[in-house]
Amino acid sequence: MVMSKFSGFLPVMILVAAVVFISGCATSNVNPNATSVLFESISPKGVILSNVRAYEDADELVIRGKVKRTFNNCCDATRGHIDIAVVAPDGFVVDIVSVPYTPRDIPRVRSRTSHFTARLPYTLPEDITLRITYHDNLEVAASTAYSEDKFLCEQNMAAHKEEG
Repeated sequence: MVMSKFSGFLPVMILVAAVVFISGCATSNVNPNATSVLFESISPKGVILSNVRAYEDADELVIRGKVKRTFNNCCDATRGHIDIAVVAPDGFVVDIVSVPYTPRDIPRVRSRTSHFTARLPYTLPEDITLRITYHDNLEVAASTAYSEDKFLCEQNMAAHKEEG
């Protein structure tokens, strides 16, 4: 019987694959600090909001997500911000906030994606809805408020659900 220098390699690889598979099945992707709030995303023409998630970090609510150019939006200026409204079950807007995204101009190539993060100084009850939208507003983008990590946009688009 001829022994190859790789004859011990196959059993080791099978063992490694089994360990990886078993450990993968034993882990959970559930974030223990994740919230169960509802999201209502309003994506205007030319952009898509994606991967939006919220979780509690100590006594704060953290909202993260991506804003991406659509493929038919290759050349338009996209310097805006993200408007967020915290909405009670009866439709009453409890709070509004706006946050910039980075990079400030959504890239025109490769990922075509920018990221945003909002940190709100409270946690939310189960029955709250987070309404999130992209707001293309060059006036606000040019203001000093836009350099903040969050600010109040007087024309917050998420505060008023557009009827369509």
